[in-house]
Amino acid sequence: MTRVMAFCGKGGVGKTFLASASVRLLVEGGWKKILAVDADPSSGLSQALGVRTGKTVEDLRKEWLSSWRGLSREELALSLDYGVMKIMEEGRGFALLAMGRPEEEGCYCKVNEFLREVLTSVSKGFEVVVIDGEAGVEQINRRVMREVNDLLLVSDSSPKSLRVASIIKEVADRGAVGYERAGLVLNKVV
Repeated sequence: MTRVMAFCGKGGVGKTFLASASVRLLVEGGWKKILAVDADPSSGLSQALGVRTGKTVEDLRKEWLSSWRGLSREELALSLDYGVMKIMEEGRGFALLAMGRPEEEGCYCKVNEFLREVLTSVSKGFEVVVIDGEAGVEQINRRVMREVNDLLLVSDSSPKSLRVASIIKEVADRGAVGYERAGLVLNKVV
């Protein structure tokens, strides 16, 4: 059974650092099938893990949209799985999947919806999935992370950061995310 850990919170509180440290600790702990998901359009996790990304989930989404017509449901599923495997990057003891960012202005809705489908499809093949979430509540609200084992709300001691963590938890509790455990990680506290 796949264990999913999602790091969420306000921008700049250390989600990427904690996600990358978790991936490294899992590798050192002997876990074999680890997927690191850089779900932040700024691509910080790939940099923190020292992995250069090529194609992203957004690139795959664009390619997939241009070629899906006329395919059966089974062919669509195989096409998606094959495409995801092609864009995954290999790190030292883990695989990395990067969301990327759309070229057009505005909402990240389309790539977030596609990322949700990709995560559902690909996560079954891994023991652990570590998600470095986008800053704020949008990916929770849009149900990008439908089911996680550990919802890790990262915050610093500022009232704004604590409020964002609280809002994320409230939205998750309204059914946006199914989780087993949620925890608040206070970071940068002096």
